[in-house]
Amino acid sequence: MSLEQPPPARRASDNDRERAASLVQEAHGDGRLDFQELDERLTQVYAAKTEVELRAATADLVPAEPAGAAEAVIRVKHSSQVRQGAWRVPERVVALAEHSSVKLDFTDALVRRPEVRVDASLKHSSITIVVPAGWVVNLDEVDLVGSSSANKTGAGAPDGVRLVVSGQAKYSSVVVRHPRKRRWWWPWYSK
Repeated sequence: MSLEQPPPARRASDNDRERAASLVQEAHGDGRLDFQELDERLTQVYAAKTEVELRAATADLVPAEPAGAAEAVIRVKHSSQVRQGAWRVPERVVALAEHSSVKLDFTDALVRRPEVRVDASLKHSSITIVVPAGWVVNLDEVDLVGSSSANKTGAGAPDGVRLVVSGQAKYSSVVVRHPRKRRWWWPWYSK
């Protein structure tokens, strides 16, 4: 039996730190943090080396979700659609794609539920879903017609967010994966 090591935490960029600092300052402006907590959190944010450390500094500061945000519908025809960054994830995401591509990146998304459902109706299309390490993925509810599905994430953590993908894929592909590692590109370096 081999124990698989979790992937290393992604390094935080200056933009990531600025977004986290804005969230901390907003919480202070709302009265959720006093001056001492503001100072402690900003010190923690600017000292953070990884995205995990940033999430730890802001986890309890995510704004309350507005009522009525139970579903998001993405309609695409002969084009592509991407959801990424710090977007708010509703209970259910519906993807309706025809001759198109859809990418749902949950890496930096604001997920406030233990389960996220993605209902897909794909015709000659592709959907790529990017999830952080630890998520549990279920693709069993997808009806495949001349299509393929792939879960490239492996086993998730028992207490991880559960992603359930359902719907129908006709001559399409459904892929769930972890974020790709960032690689340095150096113009005069060749191998």
